Amino acid sequence: MKAGNIISFGGKRSGDQGVTLREGYNGTINACRQLLVKFLPQRMDALFERLDDVLYTHADKAGNDKSQAAYFEAMRILRREREQIQSAFNKGVLGRFDRFWTHGPGSVPNDAPDASFTSDELGLVESDDLEEGLAITGMVSKGNNSFYRDLYALDELFSYLLNGTTIGEAGNPLAPASFGAAFKQSMATLEVTLAVKLVIYKQFEKEVIGQLAPLYDQINAVLAKAGIQPEIKPTVRRNSPYRASGSSGYGATAEGAAYAPGEDPGLQAEVFATLQQLLMQRRPATQSVSTSVQYVDSMNLLSALSVLQHQGDQVAAAGQALDAGAMRNALLSMPQIGQAASGKVAIGRSDDDTIDVISMLFEFILEDPGLSDAMRALLARLQIPMLKVAILDKSFFSRKDHPARRLLNAMAQAAIGWTEESGRSGDGLYAHIESAVGRILTKFDDDLTLFDELYEQFAAFLEREQRGAHVAEERAAQVTQGKEALVEAKRHVADEIGHCLSNYGAVPDVVQNLVRDGWNDVLLLIYLRKGRESEEWTDAVNLMDHLVWSVMPKPSHSERQELLRYIPELLKALRAGLAGISYNQHKMTRAFKGLQARHLACLRGGRALESADTDQADEDNQADGAGDVMEEIVLESVDARSAPIESEPDQFDAQARELEVGTWLELTEEDGTVVRAKLSWRSNISGSCLFVNRKGMKVAEVTQQGLGVWLRSGKAEVLPAVSVPLMDRALNSMLATLNRSASTTPGGKKEE
Repeated sequence: MKAGNIISFGGKRSGDQGVTLREGYNGTINACRQLLVKFLPQRMDALFERLDDVLYTHADKAGNDKSQAAYFEAMRILRREREQIQSAFNKGVLGRFDRFWTHGPGSVPNDAPDASFTSDELGLVESDDLEEGLAITGMVSKGNNSFYRDLYALDELFSYLLNGTTIGEAGNPLAPASFGAAFKQSMATLEVTLAVKLVIYKQFEKEVIGQLAPLYDQINAVLAKAGIQPEIKPTVRRNSPYRASGSSGYGATAEGAAYAPGEDPGLQAEVFATLQQLLMQRRPATQSVSTSVQYVDSMNLLSALSVLQHQGDQVAAAGQALDAGAMRNALLSMPQIGQAASGKVAIGRSDDDTIDVISMLFEFILEDPGLSDAMRALLARLQIPMLKVAILDKSFFSRKDHPARRLLNAMAQAAIGWTEESGRSGDGLYAHIESAVGRILTKFDDDLTLFDELYEQFAAFLEREQRGAHVAEERAAQVTQGKEALVEAKRHVADEIGHCLSNYGAVPDVVQNLVRDGWNDVLLLIYLRKGRESEEWTDAVNLMDHLVWSVMPKPSHSERQELLRYIPELLKALRAGLAGISYNQHKMTRAFKGLQARHLACLRGGRALESADTDQADEDNQADGAGDVMEEIVLESVDARSAPIESEPDQFDAQARELEVGTWLELTEEDGTVVRAKLSWRSNISGSCLFVNRKGMKVAEVTQQGLGVWLRSGKAEVLPAVSVPLMDRALNSMLATLNRSASTTPGGKKEE
């Protein structure tokens, strides 16, 4: 127990482990605690003060309103919760420090994150918990790497104070893992997005974990003043438990201590360590290791792989990749591996696990429905080069911007729209991917910069190709949108005309013909140019209504006087409107002659006969023409709009309705031809969908209901989202498979 800021040791022995504190050092430990009490609020204040600026910067650079709002909301929440988070964090760290001296190293809660996860904790990589866990493990591993000498010294000093008790990995209450675990617990109830949490953890790494050196120096000084200065062996780097695991050849020295600028060394081996743990759980427990086995050196293994790499075309020609067992057998038979005196040669565990992982990754690639058979076979030839990359650099599994991984993802993403009909020759996509694969097979030894070079070349090709595709796609969308807008305009005009004529009953043929053959186009032009909300549209509709009214019987004197005053204005507006659409002059003259006869009849108090002043045959011809126009309008309207649904909507109709723009489909025609098409545009009016190929050319246009029929019949199959890179999908799938396998092994059976 502690009283105020002083630890009460209650004698010299305490705790379940029976740790014994050396006599006379209670004050020294309390002095160290006071340094910690002073350090924590200083660093947390710095963290929160800096966080406000960092989150504001992220909000300013946010790609959309939703993300921006999330950052601003996080700033508000952090201001509100700051005191509670700081208090919980301080208590967590001090609690670990106090329990260490009263109950021993084992009493420090073993909830500090590390590089491995149990299968239950892991779940699928898509889990937010995994992302958060990797952020914590990254900062912890980086801190361990940066302060390994200080931590090793503190372990030795604390062990001395506890009469030789072994501290053990993660047992030191001042190790980065202790701070990371306490901060994660203090953040547990904070209701912000994962993106915001990752920003906070990154800032915590800079302001707290990255600033531990002064604390360690001060504590070492206090202990040195008390005469506690055990000898630190020069081999500390090799034996220290704080050494970063899984150091790689990519920007790393032989000691594994150096990292390329901008890298996060803590994350380099996290995903691979997780895969190793799951592979271990998957293997039979009866496997044993013989002490007489000689393990293959990684350099010799890489040399053997280089030989296989140049022989790989024979395997890849059939679109097949070597499974892990075949790969091991092939490697162990190579002269580059050599033979042990005992005759027993084996591949080391880390390299052996890498072979398993890469084999599983390429099994996924060969089964990926997003790739055509030809593209699968082409990318499968990269199995051995990617295996060499992974042996050289374990960050291949965790770094999404790794040069080799980035190139593989770019080629796979571009290939999703490619089919055999696209062709393999010339300057097309297949030829560029084939060229890149060929250069890797012939040129790649251990220089990863080759992948950067190939990526830049491939990206430049894609940019050129996509510029042309974008122009073609926009043109196709504009044509389709224009067609739909015209059909919709015709439908609205037809509705307006029908409504107007139905209000007056029997309308003379000459007016019906004039409205449907002439004024129809006037209304259509105004609708397309100005819209239904415009003043011009309202005036034109009102004029049509007045035209029909003008030829209806006028029994009262006042009505006839009103008609007499209105006729000049009506005829003038009609003539101007029809001239605006270049209406046939002969038809206009005949129509106005017919109107004159009807207006005279109305002014006399009656209505002229249908045949008056007009040749009946001409009017019949005009009526037939009007019928053709209306038939065209009706037919186009029905074609653009979905027919009534006779059955209840099912999951395929829902899938068609929810399909996002940018989604790729594989369409199988009746003759067996396979076409890949992207949903480029969907109408907000009718729901009709426009599909284009990878060059932006129109492939199909179908109603939403028709798309549901395609999906239901199997004519259309949705391909994996191209927004999720191939390597990410492969890792997700593989981890899920290993997870399920591990949970059913004898050591991890599922609960019934």
